[in-house]
Amino acid sequence: MSSEEAVVVGSAQMNATLNNPDLAPTPPEQRKWTAWSYTAVWMGIAHNINQWILAAGFIALGASFWQAFAGIVTAFGVVYLGVVANSICGAKYGLSFPVIMNVIFGDKAAKVAIFVRAIIGVFYFGVFIYVCNEAIDVALNAVIPGWDKLSAIQILGMGLNTAIGYAIAIALHFYIVTHGIERIRQFELWAGPLIMVVALALAIWAITVAGGVAPILSMGGHLSGGTFWVVFFLCVTGNIGSMATLMVNVPDLTRFARTQKDQLIGQTIGLPIMFIFFSVVSLFATVGTVFAFGKVVTDPLQIMTRFDSPIVVFIGAVFILGSTLSLNAATNAVAVGFDFTGLFPSKLTFKRSVKIGIVVSIFAVPWLWYGKAEIMNSIFGAFGASMGPLLAIMLVDYYIVRRQRIDIDALYSGSGAYTYWRGYNHTALIAFGVGFLAALSGLIIPAISALYAFNWFIGVAVGGVVYLLLNLEKVRRPQLLER
Repeated sequence: MSSEEAVVVGSAQMNATLNNPDLAPTPPEQRKWTAWSYTAVWMGIAHNINQWILAAGFIALGASFWQAFAGIVTAFGVVYLGVVANSICGAKYGLSFPVIMNVIFGDKAAKVAIFVRAIIGVFYFGVFIYVCNEAIDVALNAVIPGWDKLSAIQILGMGLNTAIGYAIAIALHFYIVTHGIERIRQFELWAGPLIMVVALALAIWAITVAGGVAPILSMGGHLSGGTFWVVFFLCVTGNIGSMATLMVNVPDLTRFARTQKDQLIGQTIGLPIMFIFFSVVSLFATVGTVFAFGKVVTDPLQIMTRFDSPIVVFIGAVFILGSTLSLNAATNAVAVGFDFTGLFPSKLTFKRSVKIGIVVSIFAVPWLWYGKAEIMNSIFGAFGASMGPLLAIMLVDYYIVRRQRIDIDALYSGSGAYTYWRGYNHTALIAFGVGFLAALSGLIIPAISALYAFNWFIGVAVGGVVYLLLNLEKVRRPQLLER
């Protein structure tokens, strides 16, 4: 079917808002993702530099090894629960995130939630393109004499070496992510786990320079009392915030599941186990930098640049490049592709949307701030503040208000219960707005600034409760859902 043809769902022709093949329910022949597909995807997502730096940020801000470990377990325990709970709908109905937003918000108001998610997705997209550039820069510097001297020539705040690496990274993304979801899946299967090879090698190096495992595990921190808890939850919400967008748009991935069992098993293996394991490995390497260099180095690429072997540095950087490409393709590219398509279904397809996303993502200017632990925790925490209430609304709507039932024909016909008031479900808009403001309250009101460390949790609680209260009548009288 061409992109210009109307899609028919059941007996109802798709309405104007969803009139796009990329927004139609995934047909059975396209549901090819097995348990291993999801395990590999989450391995690729878990094994990435951004996650490494966020985990290492615990150490950089003064936490001990075990304090950092407790924070990581807390963060990814929460992330796992959110992802699994929000995966069921996508796998059951084959619906993407933008379409689910139409169910909850109405076709007009849905664009508000989709736009917020799209902007954050583009930001992430730009960040990971920059990480690819960093890997390219390190790799080329290892094998080309004088490469680092190009940094003396400045272009838009970047050295010429960085600008060249950035251009190569953009070109690689165009090649990988603009050929559709199937190429992304195939690339992810082998590229995703590459960084684990580097991570394990650096962990072994750390154990060697520290004189064993015991010195790493016994490294103490200098945080205590109220200061510790503020830093602890700032880092926890930063780690959750880095995954908050994925918790919201995970239906974009699970809509391709062969069965519900496949996505549940794959994500159970690939998410909590791999994230915690990779984070522990990164903590080992980070603590090792204290023994080796006398200070905390949070970026694995910067650790490798201190090695004497150019071949080791080159291979390690190339592995990190492949893994980061796979991460960006499987997460941010997919989200941006479907979100932009959901905003402009009559004009954009998934492939066109991804191309636009690559270009727009440059404006995230990550070269000005990336790698600074406190800034990154604050930025990703703010993202969590917007995505927390949205996740809560999605879960309350699907499990409590709708009781896991969606009328696909009514949704795609553009009439009936999902039209709300001229395309606006005001209860969803109010809950989202109130939850978002509550999550940001610690940032807005100096007197309660300590609450900002808990912004994601506050957003989830307030957004979910407000949405439930505004829909109590529908919960008590399910027949109202059909009106």
